[in-house]
Amino acid sequence: MRETTRIRAVIYWIATSIIAVESAVGGVWDLLRTDYVRDVLEQQLAYPWYVAVILGVWKIPGAVVLVIPRFPRLKEWVYAGAIFVYTAAAASHFFVGNVGAGIGPLGFATVTMISWALRPAARRDFALHPTPFLRLPPFASRRGRGTTIIYWAATLGFTGALLSGGVADLIHRPETVAGMAVLGYPGYFLYIIGFWKVLAPAAILLPQFTRLKEWAYVGAFFNFSGAVVSHLVSGSEWYHVAYTSLFTLCTLTSWALRRHEHGVMKPAIPQDATVRTPN
Repeated sequence: MRETTRIRAVIYWIATSIIAVESAVGGVWDLLRTDYVRDVLEQQLAYPWYVAVILGVWKIPGAVVLVIPRFPRLKEWVYAGAIFVYTAAAASHFFVGNVGAGIGPLGFATVTMISWALRPAARRDFALHPTPFLRLPPFASRRGRGTTIIYWAATLGFTGALLSGGVADLIHRPETVAGMAVLGYPGYFLYIIGFWKVLAPAAILLPQFTRLKEWAYVGAFFNFSGAVVSHLVSGSEWYHVAYTSLFTLCTLTSWALRRHEHGVMKPAIPQDATVRTPN
């Protein structure tokens, strides 16, 4: 048993180190927009230049979060983000016909999932080391009618936007295709992002599935905040920035106000539990 635990720990750290180094180095390359990044991301895959900067901003702190102790919920966000990035990269290469180039990102996605599956309890259990700025505010557990209304308004608002937007992406609605072209994104990106969009509302609205909900919230946040940056950089009309910012805020509000039955892990020992000792 002890030997098995040791082997799991070794594999975990090897996998985690690979992803952390790749994220850190890749993030620096993205921020600098090296010749390699410009060739692959902008020339071969036809993404706008600012996508590399967005990726770099998230990759570097993500690499740090993976290797430092504690912060299990932040680590969950990093794992989700890494899977989204690697699978999107692989799909992008497949769409443009570079099947061989897509194998690499799939390999990194596999290594990411190995690290995620083998991480120890201290890096997995939200209740052991709750992240102060990523946990429920005190009033969320004592929610009244007003808080419940705000939660559902925010939740239905952003999940509705995800679902309708995802369907429009997948069917390549002409207006949606034209809008993405203005932002500089390739047409095939609609299939990638639309696939994730239509799945997220089900994960968030259905009961249970705590970690799946966490990943859905992460994906929604990256989607909407990325849209805000895209519209700002592209010089879109103010209302495009306004409504994507609103949906970003709705995502964070829904996440902050969610209850136990909507995806928050209950602590191992309830706070009002009475410790009984034998007479």
